[in-house]
Amino acid sequence: MRLGELMQQRVRTVDSRESASAAWSRMRKNRIRHLVVTSEGELTGVISERDLGGRHGEETRKNRSVGELMSPRVVSGTPGMTLRQAADLMRGRIIGSLPVLDGGTLVGIVTATDVLDALGRSSARPTRPRKLRTLRMTQSRSQAGRAQMVGAPQIPVRVRASEGDLGMGDRAYIRQRLGERLGRFATAIERVSVRTEDVNGPRGGIDRMCRIKVVLEGLPTVVLERRGASLPAAVDEALAAAETAVDRALRGQHASPVEGAG
Repeated sequence: MRLGELMQQRVRTVDSRESASAAWSRMRKNRIRHLVVTSEGELTGVISERDLGGRHGEETRKNRSVGELMSPRVVSGTPGMTLRQAADLMRGRIIGSLPVLDGGTLVGIVTATDVLDALGRSSARPTRPRKLRTLRMTQSRSQAGRAQMVGAPQIPVRVRASEGDLGMGDRAYIRQRLGERLGRFATAIERVSVRTEDVNGPRGGIDRMCRIKVVLEGLPTVVLERRGASLPAAVDEALAAAETAVDRALRGQHASPVEGAG
């Protein structure tokens, strides 16, 4: 599938001179997370819900224009770009939406969720999850990886933030890293939930928390919490610890649920 088949052709735009508060109101009204920014009819940037400070970002938006808060480096795609190319482009830059240009003209937009969902649907194959799961107690690590590659089910994941301030790019990053760290255990995992929180708010310092809960079939649930100076740092720390804990549990070390806030 190409972006031309997936993109939303009705693109909502905002002028760079408009107030940030007006842009926020437009997002809320239309229930969207991104607006394409134009200046005199030309594409000049993209502004996201996160750029505008989120639900509690009144001070961030106060007396500011869209042009002051937008992301000016526009990464764009073309109608002929494949979903895989778009996903790689968005992951590499941690962005949540991709304007689609045809000969320099804005013709559509796709979000990270659009692309990842479409990739998931296109790669889905008939599976026999129960049979695969019976292998987990006797498989080696490499065998488990091979079992996943030949058709293990995708891990059901729930991602949420206490302040509701996760953008599409953040969610795409979390899902990508979760797949890299825990994907080889997919046949033994019932579900995963990821919760993030801005612990200290505007006070700064180490203020991002990531809490991960991995529900294993027939084994103790793994629960971990880690903090970092940024969201990616906290997510990476938590997932690395979760990978170790899940591997240990599947190797037969049936410990109690792991709790930690280190």
